[in-house]
Amino acid sequence: MKALIVLLFLGASFLGDTQNNLLNVQYDSLRSDYRIDGDFFALEKATHFFDAAFINIDHSSPYLSTSAYTTYGSKIHQFRRQSIKRVVSPLPHVGFGYTFGLQGAQRLVFEYQQAFKGDWILNTKISNVKSLGYFRNMELSKTDILATVSKMSERFGISLTGRTSKLLRTWSGGVIDASLLEVFAPLTVPVNKSDCNSELRYFDIEASGFLTIIDNERFKIGISNALNVNGENRLFDERDTLAGLYSSIYFDSLASRDQYQIGRLENNSAFFFKNDFIDYSFGLAPTYWNYRNMNLYRDTFELDFLHDFQYRRNRMEFRHEASLNTIGASKSWSSKNELFYHQKTWSFALQSEVGQELPELYQRFYSANNTFYDNTNMNRQSFTSHSIETVYAKDDFELTGGYQLQTNDGIYFYDKTISNWSNETALSSSIIQRLYLKSSIKIQKFIWKQEYQLTNSSLKKYIVPLHQLNGSIMTRLGLFKAKKLKVTFGLSYRLNSKTNVIPIIENIGIYDLLNVSDENLQNPIFTMGAMLGMEIETFRFFVKFSNMGYLWNSPTWQYIQGVYLPETTLRVGLTWDFWN
Repeated sequence: MKALIVLLFLGASFLGDTQNNLLNVQYDSLRSDYRIDGDFFALEKATHFFDAAFINIDHSSPYLSTSAYTTYGSKIHQFRRQSIKRVVSPLPHVGFGYTFGLQGAQRLVFEYQQAFKGDWILNTKISNVKSLGYFRNMELSKTDILATVSKMSERFGISLTGRTSKLLRTWSGGVIDASLLEVFAPLTVPVNKSDCNSELRYFDIEASGFLTIIDNERFKIGISNALNVNGENRLFDERDTLAGLYSSIYFDSLASRDQYQIGRLENNSAFFFKNDFIDYSFGLAPTYWNYRNMNLYRDTFELDFLHDFQYRRNRMEFRHEASLNTIGASKSWSSKNELFYHQKTWSFALQSEVGQELPELYQRFYSANNTFYDNTNMNRQSFTSHSIETVYAKDDFELTGGYQLQTNDGIYFYDKTISNWSNETALSSSIIQRLYLKSSIKIQKFIWKQEYQLTNSSLKKYIVPLHQLNGSIMTRLGLFKAKKLKVTFGLSYRLNSKTNVIPIIENIGIYDLLNVSDENLQNPIFTMGAMLGMEIETFRFFVKFSNMGYLWNSPTWQYIQGVYLPETTLRVGLTWDFWN
C-alpha cells in the first residue's frame, strides 16, 4: 500500500506545475533578429561584474542593493530558483558567446532551442565564468547549466526542468598594506590569506504540469502539480595559523574544512479555474528538508496553503498570490499584489508585498572549526515592499519613473561580539526608500540610455550609495556599399556618491554589515568604459576597455574591505547565432 501511494505521488508530478508558473507561462517565438545576450546595450552590460574588484557574478553593479537590508540579504552568494525562458524555434537555434581578457577573465555562454514534432519544446542554456581577480588569491569560477523540455496544449501541459550550479572562490583576506598600491600593480601586492577557498554546489530538478478536467466555452477546471528536488552544499577550506585569525577554535588550529548541505523535497498540488477574465488556483505545498553540518543534523516536514488569483479586463490586469504555513515553519506567510494598466503611450504598475519568514537553515544551526551556534527558537522576520512605476513610450523615446518603499523588522544579522545571529541589532529594523528614473532616446543612429537611482535609508549608512548614475551612449554605422558590415561605438559611464567600507566574514560567506564603520567613508567615484563592436548578419565581435576611472581615481579607494580599486582592463568577445 505504501509503495502504491509513493507511485501515485510521483506520477502526479507529471500533471502540473506550481500554481502560478506553468499554467501562465508564456512561449515566445524566436525571431530572426534574436541575438544571444541581446542587443549591444545588453551585451555590454553582460560583463559588468568583471569590472568590480570583488567580483559578484549575480550583480551587474559593484554595489550592494537594497536587498542587503532584507531577510538573507547579508549572504554573499545566493542560490535561488531560476526560470529559463521558453522560446519556440521551428529550426534548431544555437547561440554562442565568448569573452576573454586581462586578469584571466573568461565568459562562455551557450544556448540551444528547438521545437520538435508533437509540440515538444527544448530550451537549454550553459554559462561558465572564470577570473583570476585583480588581486592575489581572488580567483573565481561559476558554472550554470539549465535545461527544460515541455509540451503544452489546451488540455494539458508537462515540463521537466533541471539546473546545476557550481561556484568556486578563493578568499584573499584583503590587501595587507594599501600604501603599496601607490607604487605596485594590484596583482603584485601581498594579501592576508594565501590558502583559503570555498566551493558551493546547487542542483534543482522539477517535474510539473497540469490537466484540464472540464473545458467548455465559458470556463476551464483542472488540477496542477509539481514535484521539486533541490540541494545546496558549501565547503570552506582554510590553512593558516588560525589562532591568530579567529577568537575561537573548536577542532584544528592549523586547518579548517567546514561543510554544510541542505536537501529539499517539495510538492505543490492545486485545483485551478480559468475563464476569459479570471485565473484562480488553490493548493497545498508539503515540503521535507534536511540539514547536515559537521556533527549536526536537522530535518522537518512543512505544509503550506497557496492560492493565486489573476483578473484581466481590457487594459487592466490584477494579480494576487499568497502562502500560509500551517506546519513546521512557525506560521510563516507572504502576500503579493500587482496591478497593471496599459494605454497607447502610458503604462502604470503598482506592487505590494508583505510577509514574515524564518531565517535560513545555516542561520539557525551551524557547527564549524571557528564558529558554532544552535538557535532552536528563532523568531519570524517581517518585511514589506510597496512600489509604483510609470512608463511613457512614444516613437523612439521612453521614460520610466518609479518609487519603492521597503520596511524590515526583526531581521537577523550576524553579530561577531556574540558569535551568533541576532534580530535585535542596529540594522534589524529599517526603512528604505528608492527612487529611480530611466530614459532611452534614439535619434537616427544615435542611442542614449541612462538611469539615476536615489536610495535613502533610515540607518544613515551608505551601504548602498545615496546617488547612482549610469548610462551608455552608442552609435551604429553601416560600412561599404551593401551596408552589411555594421560598426557600433559605445561609451558607458558610472557616477556614485560616497560609500562605507563593507567587511566580509569569509568562513561563513557573508557581508559583516554590523561592523561597517560610520567614519570610514570613501569619496564619490566616477568611471568609464569604451566599446567597439562589429556585426555581420548573425556574427558580432567587440572590444571593451573598462575601468578607465583607475587613471584618475585614487588606487586606495575601496568598497569591500581590503579590496581596492580595480585597474584598467581590456576584454575581447564574440557572439554567433545561427539556425540550421
